[in-house]
Amino acid sequence: MKRGIISEMAAEGLGTFILVLFGVGSVAVSVWTGGLSLWPVSMMFALGVAFGVYVSAKVTGGHINPAVTITLAVFMGFPWSKVAPYIIAQFIGAMLAAAAIYWFYADIIAVFETGKELVRGAPGSQLSGMGFGTYAPNPAFFGTTPEAFAQVSLTKWFLSEAFTTAILVFGVLYLTDPHNTAAPSANLAPFFIGLLVAALVAYEAPISMTAMNPARDLGPRVMSYFFGWGEMALPGPRGGWWIPTVSTIIGGLVAGAFYRGYYKFVFEAYDTDETSD
Repeated sequence: MKRGIISEMAAEGLGTFILVLFGVGSVAVSVWTGGLSLWPVSMMFALGVAFGVYVSAKVTGGHINPAVTITLAVFMGFPWSKVAPYIIAQFIGAMLAAAAIYWFYADIIAVFETGKELVRGAPGSQLSGMGFGTYAPNPAFFGTTPEAFAQVSLTKWFLSEAFTTAILVFGVLYLTDPHNTAAPSANLAPFFIGLLVAALVAYEAPISMTAMNPARDLGPRVMSYFFGWGEMALPGPRGGWWIPTVSTIIGGLVAGAFYRGYYKFVFEAYDTDETSD
């Protein structure tokens, strides 16, 4: 690989590492210690996204999300030759962050599982595994029984993740569109994208823990498989391990199609009107 793409991969990997360390790490703190409620977790995701984008934006534009990278390639002219390297880097960053979380919290997790009478890897242990991957419905709110599963079907899980990711990606596109003169300046866009993430996490987290990012879910989920959660991580208690990955990519593509097919022309039309005046 050329030196340039290596630098870009390093930036994407570091940005995603920060996102997962702050965001998923805050979920872990909430679950294993009870130290954070939903809104502080949402704000930690906001900080993780903002800092992750700030770290990587100068080099790559700050994707830190495969759904964003794929959408930009399909609809916004991002080079396809960079898609696979960026996504690989994003997953590596997410997996390394999950490894760091586990290393520091391993003994605390064990105490939590003992107190809850959980056997890691057995049914019900997604209550501790949710410190890494996402589950629907959120085990912390609804538990891990069949009655809990019935409250959020696999279809609703898929659509909820696609819906929130579409809103996120649409927000990324309009906050960074050079034709949108009402958008915050380039230096503030990551901050507002982070706030959008916080709002979406606060809204959707009870349903499916709000992945909105394939790397955020699948990277830590794979690591938790090797940390002992086994089938509770992959394929998951409902076999839905693929949903946070596929649904978020589709949600991003829906947002990209709408933005590229219609909404971006709204800004361009106003540019034209102002020029004609």
